[in-house]
Amino acid sequence: MLCGMARPPQLTTVHHIIDKRFVGITPDGMRLPIDGETEAQTGMRPMQLVLNAVGACAAYDVVEMLKKRRLEIRGYRVEVTGERFDGTPAYFTKVHAVHHLDVPGLDERTANRFVGLSMTKYCSVASSLKADISYEVVLAPEGEASEAE
Repeated sequence: MLCGMARPPQLTTVHHIIDKRFVGITPDGMRLPIDGETEAQTGMRPMQLVLNAVGACAAYDVVEMLKKRRLEIRGYRVEVTGERFDGTPAYFTKVHAVHHLDVPGLDERTANRFVGLSMTKYCSVASSLKADISYEVVLAPEGEASEAE
């Protein structure tokens, strides 16, 4: 059994615009286009949002850990790949994240520990999926400028 206090429910409202076009709006007015159209897409598809949420959620935790170590982040990106069930619903069966970090002074062991904790323990989005979650870390060589942005 998981322990911890229950958090208050979160709210967002998804509004239909036209056909398979929607916009998600939070109570504080943040807007996100969501689009399932095949042509002239104006937003991400729902499952693309899920992959982005996994990457952002894990990266948020890694950034917090790096800040606590007072390490400068010159560049950081997370490439997330998802494999989906061949049926309905087509949920993710596997999610793999490659964390590219350009952080001077960050050694491979520490980077792997930070990313591992974020992907398997702290990331609420990854924990919400029934997918197998895997990850890897790629560190920029010392002294080289990053292409992370």
